[in-house]
Amino acid sequence: MKSSHKEFYIIAEIDQQKKHIKVIGLETSDGVPYYSCLLGEDEISQVRKETYGGWEQLWGDLSHEAVAQIGEEIEKQVTPT
Repeated sequence: MKSSHKEFYIIAEIDQQKKHIKVIGLETSDGVPYYSCLLGEDEISQVRKETYGGWEQLWGDLSHEAVAQIGEEIEKQVTPT
């Protein structure tokens, strides 16, 4: 099992403002990936891609639109080209 966490930055719109978000890739004890999203030092959300293909927020109070956009940006970073 990999213990290293992938970290990268994305830009996504939250509350009608583009924000630089630090994303840390993590996984549950059974290997399911999820992502911690931080603004500065503050964690604002945790998201994961569900089996049906959509992105869901595990923790936080972002809008569905913000979660979907963050998910799109995460996919661009983690999907091999």
